[in-house]
Amino acid sequence: MTLWILFGLCLVVEVVCVPWYLKALWPEKCTKSLVLKMVCATMFVSVGVLSMFISNNFSSYAITMLVGLVFGWIGDYFLHAKPSDVYFVTGFLSFLIGHFFYIGAYVKALPKLFPDYKMLNAPELIIGAVVLVLAFIMLKLTKMKMTPKIVAFGIWLYFIILTFMFVKATSLGYHQWQSGAQGGILPFLVLTFGSFCFVLSDASLGVIMFADQRKNYPLKIFNILTYFWGQIMLASSILFINA
Repeated sequence: MTLWILFGLCLVVEVVCVPWYLKALWPEKCTKSLVLKMVCATMFVSVGVLSMFISNNFSSYAITMLVGLVFGWIGDYFLHAKPSDVYFVTGFLSFLIGHFFYIGAYVKALPKLFPDYKMLNAPELIIGAVVLVLAFIMLKLTKMKMTPKIVAFGIWLYFIILTFMFVKATSLGYHQWQSGAQGGILPFLVLTFGSFCFVLSDASLGVIMFADQRKNYPLKIFNILTYFWGQIMLASSILFINA
């Protein structure tokens, strides 16, 4: 019961501190906004740790997901602490590494839990293609300017990796649900909506950075809300996936 109370407190702190952080960072980042952001990031890591102990799940999936969450925490710090290219690249790479850990967790868990699962299959390819087409449409509608070409290549590569993560997370949640395993539909919901929130967050961040929307406060709110609650949902998947 104590662990569940701590789990609930983490959610309460997130509910309180995310809006507080959004208010503190506008119109400019400051020390207060950095502290609040790291409190929010610490909460999703804490949810991951608590989920491990609540479910007594110290499997490869749980550990790999926790490492991904920690890299997200590191990325949050470097993308906020200092407006420099070195800090930005470090933060970006931290998030990218975190995505690879998430992907690794899903890709290893799927065949382990479901021996008949095929890594390449039509439904996942179709879903992935639809997401990328929607991303291309968004690029055109928002008139995002990604120059030089190496930047455009890097952003598209990142989004392809993000889409792959979303597809595999959704697939894992769906298979877990359909198998009748513990948690019912909850694994599907937290993995699908958690990973999709990540897609929405990074897509909105792309618009903010490359479509001259840095002063768009409502879009920034959307970006932050989808990010932190996406991380919380992915962290809580440890409650259900033991592989």
